[in-house]
Amino acid sequence: MSNLKTQNPVDVAITEVGGQAQGSVQWLLEKKTCPDAPEITEGNDLQFFICGQEGFGQLSKDLRAAKSTVDIVCWGFDPGMEVERTGEAWPRDLRYGDLLEQLAKAEVRVRLLLWFDPRASRKQNSMPGYTDVPVSLATSPIQRMVQGDDPYGNPVRHDWCKAWWKRHGLENDRIDSRKALYPDHLQIVLRGIEKQAVKGLLAADIAEEDRPDSSWLSPVDESALLWNYPTHHQKPVLIDYAHDGGSKAVGFVMGLNSVTDFWDTAEHKIETGLRETGARSTWEGEIDHEYRSDFGGGDPGEAQKVAAIHGGNYTSIRPYQDYACRVVGPALRRLHENFENGWNAFAPSQWKTSAKDGDSLPPKIPTLAKDSAQRVQIVRTQAAEGEKTIKKLYFQATSIARNYIYIENQYFFYPEFARHLKNERRKFCRAWARLAKKPMTAVPNLHLFIVIPHPEDDGMVPRTFDTLTELGKSDAMPAQAGYVDEGKADQQYGNHSTQATYTTTFTDESGEPVSIARTHPVLDRPSLETLERTLGLKVSVARLCTSDSVEGKMAYREIYIHSKLMIIDDVFLTLGSANLNQRSMSVDSEINIAATGAEHAARLRGAVFGLHSDNTTTGDGGREAMPDVFESWERLANTNLDKWKAGREKLKGFLMKFEDRRSTNTKHAMNTVPSSTDGETALT
Repeated sequence: MSNLKTQNPVDVAITEVGGQAQGSVQWLLEKKTCPDAPEITEGNDLQFFICGQEGFGQLSKDLRAAKSTVDIVCWGFDPGMEVERTGEAWPRDLRYGDLLEQLAKAEVRVRLLLWFDPRASRKQNSMPGYTDVPVSLATSPIQRMVQGDDPYGNPVRHDWCKAWWKRHGLENDRIDSRKALYPDHLQIVLRGIEKQAVKGLLAADIAEEDRPDSSWLSPVDESALLWNYPTHHQKPVLIDYAHDGGSKAVGFVMGLNSVTDFWDTAEHKIETGLRETGARSTWEGEIDHEYRSDFGGGDPGEAQKVAAIHGGNYTSIRPYQDYACRVVGPALRRLHENFENGWNAFAPSQWKTSAKDGDSLPPKIPTLAKDSAQRVQIVRTQAAEGEKTIKKLYFQATSIARNYIYIENQYFFYPEFARHLKNERRKFCRAWARLAKKPMTAVPNLHLFIVIPHPEDDGMVPRTFDTLTELGKSDAMPAQAGYVDEGKADQQYGNHSTQATYTTTFTDESGEPVSIARTHPVLDRPSLETLERTLGLKVSVARLCTSDSVEGKMAYREIYIHSKLMIIDDVFLTLGSANLNQRSMSVDSEINIAATGAEHAARLRGAVFGLHSDNTTTGDGGREAMPDVFESWERLANTNLDKWKAGREKLKGFLMKFEDRRSTNTKHAMNTVPSSTDGETALT
């Protein structure tokens, strides 16, 4: 039924009543059809955590218990971030930097493998206390221009972080182990990505269909940002992997970055001292971003913006939504191999190890009874090793979705993925109609839940719009639709685009207006009704927003979604560091965990739906219940949008219909941008 090379064809009969599969469904990648498929393991104990309080709380507990080794891979590291928080002023409790020093002092070997690029890391302030320390404008003009000031407005915190980096040997963009406080027990390695490897991975199977946008000699167009500023975006942790034969080994696969911006509670309070305090400029940037997202542009003044978006004068940085997974079991070997390969590629000779792929699993790794219904696979995007199994897994798993797909992701600008969903759905519908001998309109519906934030950077608006257009939701971004209709923005996707006519008007020599018809490439805009009629595809697009009374007035605040979560049919899930964009699938290093089994997928889906809907839309993932769950979800999202517009009532849960009213023809290929940075100048 599918042309995917990763598919291992099997005969599967789907009963019309109950939708139960008779036979084996291939959710994960298998060696016989995908030679680079990672090891599939059984007997793993998985725990899932929602948001930083839960995720970092459990990580802190496991780190405190470490006896021998701690291996951490980071996109960014903030030594002043409190992993545990009880107070409401910094330091609120245990700081991450203090915890690592405590472990090193106790002779636990801590290795920190950290992405660093002189320009991009300073732009994104991925290492507070170092990347926000001003560099010389004379010697490093670009770095200085993209660099921001301390985003937290706390000189005491800033100085403490500066001192932490200095005592561990970081200066002049390199680690000097001779100056490190604990060179044998707290080892920090900075790493980058070889740009030629990135270009090779873009073309590797599954090759990217859509060429990144390129402007003449632009250093910040889509192509330049992808090729020149790749990042290591992974964030796994591995503790005591080999100690006592692995008897206490535990690992984490996370979307959460080790930077204070990403710590929040699942309550997502509109204002709280538990979240980091932001500088005034950080709040101003948030208010401006939301105003432009909600109203399209203009600069009516600060007070008017706050009133228009029903905001408040907040002191804490914005709420964040994300996930983490704790792993105990044989899947830890893949986390170990991932760390050792990365470490040995960049570490100084005295810190390198002899570890290699294929080394035996430590004999005492805790393992549950094997169950073929509960399997785990660790997938990656890794240019240095030519691996893009995350993309293969996403395309493989969604090709066999039959009831629902839930996607909660920081970025959703990947038109190729949307086309893939429709193509696979089209194949299924044709086969179903042929075998069932019923009209296409009777095909069982596939319910697609998409939960995304307002695009963080204006340069992400076009691709987000194009992706939603493919899925019948172009009306969610009406200003960008108008921009395309007026010929101000193209949708150039090869033979997936068609030519449309627009009119341009100018004044001739005599002052008379002259209109000329021109053509440009655009995408078809199928309606939701058309997608449901022809593909049995029902689509919902929402964002998350919290609400409460602030200074005596009802206020609303977007919850920034940093998640990278997908759940399918209550039997499959994946989460980790990978966004749904070309960068995560074929450029940056990423790592995700994929798991099968209702015990994991159904339970997490129920928790997530309950959280977002205030427990009004949980239901179950079964075929009979899902139509009602979908309609309830949509009603709540629409009702909450109406409440936000009226500005008088608290929302029910966090779910809100997605709308964005910005328009642009500029395309940026961004990665993670914390709330404390200005996302308007793309350099990643």
